[in-house]
Amino acid sequence: MRTSVVVRIILLAATVVCLDISVSAVKPNASPSATVQDKIIAEAEKYLGKPYVFGGRDGRHGCRKGRKRIRCQEGIDCQSIIFFAYEKVTGTKWTKYSVMPSVCIKKNQLGKPVKGLDGVLADEFDQGMLRKGDVLFFLIQGYNLDADQPLMVRGEDRYGVWHTGLVHGIRKKKVEVIHAKPGDKVLIEPLDNIHFDAIFVVRLPYSNSGGIRPG
Repeated sequence: MRTSVVVRIILLAATVVCLDISVSAVKPNASPSATVQDKIIAEAEKYLGKPYVFGGRDGRHGCRKGRKRIRCQEGIDCQSIIFFAYEKVTGTKWTKYSVMPSVCIKKNQLGKPVKGLDGVLADEFDQGMLRKGDVLFFLIQGYNLDADQPLMVRGEDRYGVWHTGLVHGIRKKKVEVIHAKPGDKVLIEPLDNIHFDAIFVVRLPYSNSGGIRPG
């Protein structure tokens, strides 16, 4: 009698173990940890709806007036949304990023130029080469060349930066950009809605860990 009870207990335990193993086997794999790009985009999304203000730094302290550090303007512009998102993820303070695109690119502050997208005309531009989190410098022929070096030169034509944004992702086969739209606010819209004569793209290495430093 005792032997029969023991056998039943053993069989019941074995059944429970088998069921546990079976359930574990069909559990979905844990979702992969977020990449640096995922984190940057998530930070940028926190500013959605903020009004665009040229030179706006969301009222933070750190802007300069002569030699003094003062409180910045409210609102967000196309550079500050990128600088703030990078600060949170990479650990580099937003004031360390150059507002001069040519300097920013030369120092690899936001990533390294993407081969094939490091200065290309709009009609030669392959959107399929873009990846989430890429930093986009939108260029217009002859724009702002008194203030900064051109990012692209074709023959006698020189192209300067007029705007920047981040690749937010792809929706319905369309590349979408999160940016502080001049005259509007921080929003997400199709890349095709943004005007540019040429484009220059930089990218951070893909990684699942934060705290990296560009360059």
